Amino acid sequence: MAAPPVNEGHSPVTPGEVHREFERLLRDRKHMGLRNLIGDIALEPRNPFQQASRKPKKWIVAFGGLALLAASIVYYFHFR
Repeated sequence: MAAPPVNEGHSPVTPGEVHREFERLLRDRKHMGLRNLIGDIALEPRNPFQQASRKPKKWIVAFGGLALLAASIVYYFHFR
């Protein structure tokens, strides 16, 4: 008779154990996520040798300034 496969032990894995392991794996991946994706798009690249906060990219600052200027012009002429 052949031995049972190695991955089929005597104790099956419960859903709770799978859920805890999945959460642990997600906590270990701090470099992933929506917040980091948005930060990588809007901010300068990370420098692994410095812990200083990242500055916004120039096109984000320019777009924000133009949007603020447009909103102030609309506000001025609308409530004049």
